[in-house]
Amino acid sequence: MNEFFTSLACRGNAAFEGGVLDGNDFWSLLSGPARPLDAIAASGFPMPELLYPYGQGRFGPESGVPAISHMALPALTANPDTLHDELAATIPGWPARPAADQYRALFAELGQRLGGTVVVERSGASLAFLPALRVMFPEARFVHLSRSGPACALSMSRHIGFRTLLLRTEAMVLLGLTSPFQIGPEHADSLPQHLVHLAGNVDCEFVMRAPIPLAEFGTFWSGLITRGVEEFMHLPAERRMALSYEDILDEPEHHLARLATFAEAEPYPAWLRDAAASVIRTDRPPVTDPDTLAACAPGELALQRQNQPFHSTEATS
Repeated sequence: MNEFFTSLACRGNAAFEGGVLDGNDFWSLLSGPARPLDAIAASGFPMPELLYPYGQGRFGPESGVPAISHMALPALTANPDTLHDELAATIPGWPARPAADQYRALFAELGQRLGGTVVVERSGASLAFLPALRVMFPEARFVHLSRSGPACALSMSRHIGFRTLLLRTEAMVLLGLTSPFQIGPEHADSLPQHLVHLAGNVDCEFVMRAPIPLAEFGTFWSGLITRGVEEFMHLPAERRMALSYEDILDEPEHHLARLATFAEAEPYPAWLRDAAASVIRTDRPPVTDPDTLAACAPGELALQRQNQPFHSTEATS
């Protein structure tokens, strides 16, 4: 389920509020437009995560692409519009039940249609969703896939999605809101000049032009990591796994086998070979800016604390 919860988060807090939803309400959550993603898809700064066949599919960002069609459905099938229509014919008739049970029913429905037996949801920066996901899915297993802070900061600084999220988070704090996606046109008069373009639809040209120091991305990363790791460590040991991007680069087959086993899926040799072959190491100059390194230090320390129990356990097993 590629970027499933990120897609729904772009519609506001409803994805994580729990409560009871009937089939119509649940389908509205899944199929309603995710305006931040529409704006990015329509801009000249697309994200590689946006997989929908824009310009060829039935939906367009101008009128609104269903939230689950931007990234989640195209990762499951070459015909996302067909799968969307099949779900549209089924989900609205579902009975009212807790939101978590609606998600479970959706995962089961997709597994039945597509032949899958294990559900893996992967969203970038989803540590922010962990408190809600822990409550909704007490049976779930969680993998924290992390990467070096300075490398993450540099990657974020070039990414339209993370640049938007950083600026919207700044605006959220100033406005006293609880989600960066709650910001709308009504907030324009309450925002400082450098953030007023975020009120309503995303102005992607403004976002990419905004002079954001690299260290601010380091601070943003550290905040996400330190809060997320604290939440992550509250999970029972058998329901959490730490995995680093750098470890996968060094030993892809070994660590991908660990991941599959933890997900209670079979690490088939052919899959391991194909997956490992897709891992590409790109040598880039390290980040040496002292302000960025200092900004990332709290997050790096949190990762060290997180990873120690796992290393100790594996060393004695």
